Amino acid sequence: MRRAVFIVTILLLAPWPLVDAEGETVHLWSEQAPGPVLLWNDSGNLTSVDPNQPIDLHLPEGNWTLVRLVDGIPQADSLIFSTDMNASSFLEQNIESPLTIAGDAHLNILGPIAQSTQMNATWSSSISIPNTLGHPDLSDAHLGIDYQIQNQFGGDSNLFMEWLVNETEIGCCAYDKIDMVGEANGTAFSHNASWGWNSTANLTGQGDGRSTRLLWIPITGELTDSTDLRISLPSPHEIRYSPQSDYISGLPDDFVIHRGEVPVTGNATIALGTNVAPVAAFHSNQGELPWLPFGQPTEIVSDCTDTSIVEPSPRFILQNGNTTLLDTQSEILYIDSMFLNLTPSIWLNLTLECTDPQGMMTNLSMEVYIDGVLPTRTLQMAYLHPDDIDPIDIDHGGQTLSIPSGAVLSGAVQAGDDSAPPVDIEWTSNKSSGWIQLGIGNHAWNDIFVQGAHVNGQHLSIEDRHQAKPLTVYSLQLNLTDTAENTLVQDWDVIVTDRTAPKPRPALSVDGNHYGDLNHPVEGGSPVDVSMSESWDDIDAITQLTWTVELNGELLDTGSSWADVQSFTLPNLLMGRHTLVVNATDSSGNTGTHSMLFVVEPPIGAFYRITNVVKVGDGGPGDSGALDVTLENDGQGESYFRLCYLTECTTELMAVEASVDGPGQMTHRIMVEEWASGDVIVVIEFPDNTSQEHLSNLTVQAEMTPMMWILLLIPPIVGLLALWRLKRQPEDDLT
Repeated sequence: MRRAVFIVTILLLAPWPLVDAEGETVHLWSEQAPGPVLLWNDSGNLTSVDPNQPIDLHLPEGNWTLVRLVDGIPQADSLIFSTDMNASSFLEQNIESPLTIAGDAHLNILGPIAQSTQMNATWSSSISIPNTLGHPDLSDAHLGIDYQIQNQFGGDSNLFMEWLVNETEIGCCAYDKIDMVGEANGTAFSHNASWGWNSTANLTGQGDGRSTRLLWIPITGELTDSTDLRISLPSPHEIRYSPQSDYISGLPDDFVIHRGEVPVTGNATIALGTNVAPVAAFHSNQGELPWLPFGQPTEIVSDCTDTSIVEPSPRFILQNGNTTLLDTQSEILYIDSMFLNLTPSIWLNLTLECTDPQGMMTNLSMEVYIDGVLPTRTLQMAYLHPDDIDPIDIDHGGQTLSIPSGAVLSGAVQAGDDSAPPVDIEWTSNKSSGWIQLGIGNHAWNDIFVQGAHVNGQHLSIEDRHQAKPLTVYSLQLNLTDTAENTLVQDWDVIVTDRTAPKPRPALSVDGNHYGDLNHPVEGGSPVDVSMSESWDDIDAITQLTWTVELNGELLDTGSSWADVQSFTLPNLLMGRHTLVVNATDSSGNTGTHSMLFVVEPPIGAFYRITNVVKVGDGGPGDSGALDVTLENDGQGESYFRLCYLTECTTELMAVEASVDGPGQMTHRIMVEEWASGDVIVVIEFPDNTSQEHLSNLTVQAEMTPMMWILLLIPPIVGLLALWRLKRQPEDDLT
């Protein structure tokens, strides 16, 4: 690609005429992008054409020539036109055998290659250039060599060839950064199809005092760079390194630089050195050497390396004692112990020979072991749930492991093998993305297992939460692999059983109003309704649960099924604090409890009752005194009343309100100017002129004098005397 760009650049050095837009023009167009082309008029002047856009040019009148380029070389077929022209057909033609630059060059280094020593070499090169391309150092190269010979050498090809020999340099090379010198012998040629030259030379170079010899190959973009350069080295030397190694092929002591493919100009640097033996190494794609599996083929891969541009040739030899089992020239050796009729637990000798192109060889031998024994293991598994005190051992011999939701599952394995290296331990599970536990020889792990996202939870609607859900099942696998890649596999289904309690969620409402922290509508006298519709369990359907309801420590007879408790009404409640406890038990025996404290507030209004009346003083009828009256109010809200004894009343009083902690209590005094004889009756009068009487256990009566006591005793004494006389009269009659 670099060569083509360079040649086209040379061809385009000629001035390009401007199109006369005002005069008569010739229209040249195409339906597709033309690619690299050259366009010139009958004077040989070039006009620019964009290779990446369809042609649409208006050219001055005259004769025009359009030529296609392949790798920068003008092709023989051309489109000549002087009127409007569609070039699409011309551009679509397939060029089966395009014209190219041919030739080669050879630098044969004779030696010696050493520090501070003169080095001798021979040089030869030849190049053949199609006649469609002229010499870039002469004008109008795009018109071809025949045009240049005719116009600049008067048509005398001998003069041209003489000039060509004189103008052509060796073009090679530098040794240890100093140009090599020598006399060039050259010949030139020109005939109907091509032109070019041949040259030979004896070259010398001078080595410097450094340990590494450097060879510089100039890459200048000249026509000679279109040909490959072969470089031969004397034994035992070879190419060691080159930054341009991607463009070098061949053998370490006889290689080719593809100069036309190097994308930049400058120098291709080649480090030379004495050939050394390659390095031999190999590895296994199936495990760690020297252990080979018995039951499956093993790939042994050669890792032969060398300091030069060509990899060494590998040869594998596998022997059982003096018997050769395999002998192959290959980078990969396949060892199939069963195909080779080998038995497990035997040692074989594996040898790799690495030979470089100069014949120098290195070998590496290793004793390998045919391992046909699976790893062994000691395994312990247990789980610990937060509700349990001690871990519970798990029987891991079956296909399933059952652990309760929320438990921590632990596994501890100690692995062994008949071969010496430790065994790789790998646990995998679909519990979460990328879940893996790795160890070597000994390994222990633990992790919590809960129900999966598919179970009931608050991420679902209440209708979905009321439906039954399956238990979560995870996969768990244990892989034990020895260095020969013998693998022992055991897997289980981990069933997460139901250990999560149901979630009873009672909701209270009074007269259709919800009871909550921000809304306390429960007032005395209104029934309290309970709805359980927000309740759920993680696994069981809501209808599978059994229920109990307690109020203030007393079991309510609500029934135990979902139909019974889905909604119910509490018994009539006194004002105060109440505790409602709802228990739900699922089919696995897990019981969930919800306890809530709610209050029943006093009713609005005045609900008075007199609890005690105390008479102040010992006064009797007609005397003055007082009554201390104690009342309780079972209502809330502002209310007023008066206390009266007979016609004597207090002023209007404001009642103490009741609260959830009890009725409002108060004591007021009624002043009495004159006691009336008889029972003491206290009257509560209300603002609406209604009243309420209270008969106390007090009585007012006069105080007893001695005369009053005598008057009280006379009737009983008279009665006793009359009785005595009646009893004596029969006795007197008998006498």
